[in-house]
Amino acid sequence: MDATTESIYRRIKMYLLIDSREKSKAISGILNHFVKNNVKYDVTKLYFGDYMDYAKPNRVIDRKHNISELAMNCTRDHKRFKRELERVKATGSELILLVEQNSYKDGEKTIRVETIEDLMLWTAPRGVVRGEQVYRVLVSWCHKYPLRVEFCHKRSTGQRILELLEEQDE
Repeated sequence: MDATTESIYRRIKMYLLIDSREKSKAISGILNHFVKNNVKYDVTKLYFGDYMDYAKPNRVIDRKHNISELAMNCTRDHKRFKRELERVKATGSELILLVEQNSYKDGEKTIRVETIEDLMLWTAPRGVVRGEQVYRVLVSWCHKYPLRVEFCHKRSTGQRILELLEEQDE
């Protein structure tokens, strides 16, 4: 079986759980992608995160609408989000923050975001939070907790969720 066929076969067998607090309007494109790829899913309240494969419950994805939402988790909601990371660690799981924004404007220039280092020069739309602050918090959390941060374009979120959940354990 070649890699593409194997990936399709795994997706047909994949059964996802989606957190019930995800807003249906915000994830309609993601759900459409799952349906097109024959991925079955159910909606239920998850202990943490937004998406997980029932067969691999130790890898969970927490979708972030944009960099501003991620920044809010690192600053204003720091204590709440840190408690969530403690729950992740206690269960022996891995949490992947999937940010649905892979670029931002800096004046006339578009800056691509592929890693958390690329956030260093980002500034919140209202200028309250600096990217350097977000970067430092994320680096600290990634060292202390089983956490990683990924970025994607909003149109590819459904595809990226499936890819991340399909990854083989290292």
